Parts: sequence; C-alpha cells; structure tokens
Amino acid sequence: MRKALLGLCGGAAVLAVAAAAFGPARAAEPCDRLRDLALPDVRIAAAEEIAAPVPHCKATGVIGREINFAVWLPDVWNGKFMMGGGGGYVGSVQNQANIQGALLKGYATAGTDTGHTSTGVDASWALGNLERIVNYAHAAVHRVGETAKAVARAHYGKPASRAYFAGCSTGGRQALISAQRYPEDFDAIIAGAPVLDFTGTMAGAINFTKTLYPHPDKAAGPALSPGDRAALKAAILNACDAEDGLADGILNDPRACRFDPKALACSGANRDGCLSAEELAGVRAIYDGPRTSKGRLYYGYPMGGEDEPGGWDRWIVGSKDAVGPGLPSIGYGIAASFMRNFVFRDPNWTYETYDLETFAADTELMAATLNATDTDLSAFRARGGKLLLYHGWSDSALTANATVGYVEGVYARDPKAREDVRLFLLPGVLHCMGGPGPDRVDFIEALERWDETGAAPDTLTASFRAGGGGRTLCAYPQKAAFQGGDPRDPASFVCR
Repeated sequence: MRKALLGLCGGAAVLAVAAAAFGPARAAEPCDRLRDLALPDVRIAAAEEIAAPVPHCKATGVIGREINFAVWLPDVWNGKFMMGGGGGYVGSVQNQANIQGALLKGYATAGTDTGHTSTGVDASWALGNLERIVNYAHAAVHRVGETAKAVARAHYGKPASRAYFAGCSTGGRQALISAQRYPEDFDAIIAGAPVLDFTGTMAGAINFTKTLYPHPDKAAGPALSPGDRAALKAAILNACDAEDGLADGILNDPRACRFDPKALACSGANRDGCLSAEELAGVRAIYDGPRTSKGRLYYGYPMGGEDEPGGWDRWIVGSKDAVGPGLPSIGYGIAASFMRNFVFRDPNWTYETYDLETFAADTELMAATLNATDTDLSAFRARGGKLLLYHGWSDSALTANATVGYVEGVYARDPKAREDVRLFLLPGVLHCMGGPGPDRVDFIEALERWDETGAAPDTLTASFRAGGGGRTLCAYPQKAAFQGGDPRDPASFVCR
C-alpha cells in the first residue's frame, strides 16, 4: 500500500507527444483547435476565446479518470508558464497564480481540482480512495503541470522558456512538494503560508479544538467571546507592541513577546473580558501547540490575529457562523474530516476520547504521502531552482512557526541553500493576506527578477491594504528595524 501511495506519475510522455505533433515554433493556433489535441490519458473537453481580464484562450479537460484542469493562454504571451495552487481540500479547479496576476502579466497558466469535488473543508471524497489521496497529495499538480506545458506548446508552437509555480496554504504545500518530489517541474517557486507538515497541522487543530470544545456534540458558537478576544489582543499589544520601537498595533516579531495569558485570568466568576480556567487552557493550547509524553508534537501559534476578523474567529475559536452547522471553525472542520476519511476511514470518528499519544503512529502513512517536510532541496537547487517563501506572522490557519522551522532546517542541512531559498515574514498579516499588516507584495515580479538575474532578494516592499504606505520586508533571519520617520514609508526601516 505504501508504494501505491508514494508512486510518482510521469509527464515526460505528454511533452514528447506534443513536441512531435507540433514541431518548431510558429504563430499561435486558433483556440478551438485545442479540442483536437491528442495527449496520453488526456481529454480536452472545451476550448474557448475569452475577452476578460485580457484576451485569452481557455482550455479545460480531464486527465485520467477525474483530474480536472484548466489552462489559460493569453493572446499576448510572455513566453513563460506559471501554475497556480489551490486551497483547503481544493475540490474545484483553482488557480492561485491568477490571484497574483499571472494571466494579466502574460503567463500561460493552469490550475486543477486535484481529482475530486469538495467544498474545501469536507474530505469525504477521500474515504476508501487511495488514488484520490495520492492525486490530492502531489500527483495531480505534477500531471496537470506537464499537461499544461504541452497544451501551451501546442497552442503557441514553441515551449515555455521558464516554468514557475505560485500557491498559498494548500497551494504552498503543493509548491514545496513539487520542489521536493518533482524537482524538474518548475524553475522557480512561490510558496506562501504552506501546509508543509499536513499531519502536524491536523494534530494542532485537534489539540486546540478538543481543549476549546471538549464535547463535539456541543461544538457550536465561539469558544471565546468577542470581548475575551478583544481583551487578549489589547493586553498583548500593551505588553509588546512597542518592543520594536514602533507602537502601531502590529507585532514585528511575535516570538519576542513574553506576555502570559494568565494575566487575564478571572478573579471570580467568568465574565466577558477575562479568561476562565477552561478558556485559559484553550488559549494556551493555541500558543503552546500539541504535546505528548515524548515532547512537542507540533508548533504552536505566534501571538497575533486574536481579534482580527478572519483570524481566530474563523480558524480556531469559532464564531456563530464560521463554517456551518456543527462546524464552529475551519480548523475543527478540516481536522475532523481528515481523521475520519484519511486516517481511520470511519465517518463517525470523534476526537472526544482520542489520545494524541498514538497520533504519530496513526498518521504515519498519510504523513509519508502528504507532508512536504523534506529539507533536502539539492536536486531542485542543482538545476538552478529558486524557492521564495512567505508567511504572515498573524496567520491563524497555519502557524508561521512551522515555516520558520522548515527554513531553518533547510539552512542547517546546507548553509549554501540561502542562495536559493528565501523566506519573508509579514508582520500583522493573516492567512495568505489580510489583517492590519502590509500584505500586498508582487511576489511574481520578485521571483522573475531573482530567476532572471540570479541575485537573491534581501528585501521586498509590502504595501498596506488600507491607509496607504508600505513597509520593508527582510529576508529571514533578518527583520525590519524602525529608524524613525514615517512608519508607513519603507525607507524608515532597515534590515538587521
């Protein structure tokens, strides 16, 4: 079974057929001709001209039994290809590269549903279906990427000069697993807020969910009231906001904050704005992460995002209508569905009596299939591969501590990896985007410049979604230090 789950699906045959069929470069073919394109194990279902957001040809199709995909081919092509990732359990054709502007920048680009239909939180599609699990884990992105390159070559009459990947969250995991498992697929990669340790993330979600909602049948509404979260945020900022020399409502590096949540413990009966013993235990489970008798099972969350819309309310502690009936938070929904459908193959499984002491053994096979934790990027780097990672410090979906830990592992394995692997941490930014911090960065432009010049980026400029201005981001392990002046002028910060 392990070999079945870890098996790799090749795509070289697809490119070879396209090369033989279409020969040397020539003017782009009419869009509808793609309907007749014959590629191994691929069926092109439709090809149509679309005017917005730029004139392009969109081809859709199916690989194998059920890997759906789409390829966007701009009329004015920059000669390059960029594949986009998807979020959550995917389940519909998604392309996060287009969210970052790939098509607008002239890229031929592609996306996939990874071989199943889902709401993004529900994993019932995986129950008893190992093929779908492998497709979701890594095979679908590889197969669609190679197929999309062949489609682009057929349409334009020449191959793409460079191939990139851009994704965040699940798309970030897809980005990393591509570099690790399929190092020849992409020349340069953007990996945002990656679910790099998929099973570890599930352990963390089970841990805080079980603490916040000890009885699954009563898991409804917020485990922390808005007043509790507002008080927690205010106390953290009061204790730590000015540590970086700038009191702006944003923690520059939450790891430097030594605030103890027990300062908010209720002195008497529980009331809004203080933490009962149960609420305090839940908060500590979030910050500390899951532990067993053998030590830490996974990373906890940095401070930040407690009271931001789309932060803790949506992902961790729940709100009245966070996900849906019986699903108070996204973390609850994704983790419970994973254990039921991937691990125990029991739709009635509940965490109420589950002991995390057996978690590593229970999820060993899924970890080997889904996780993108291999710090050996030598094959990807040997062919000139560049990896640009980013993560918001206030991300409540996926802890930035895990991404920091992964990059430190890459650097520890080979100190020269810093020439090809860079991480940028975004203060005050939530999951992939949003929050009070500067979350708008042209990562595609940064990746292009790095790939074309060979000069790794030491700094990037991020702009604020609201209020204008921006801030300097520094390549890890450096961080921006405020030098005085306008706090929304990137020139007011230096990297140290």
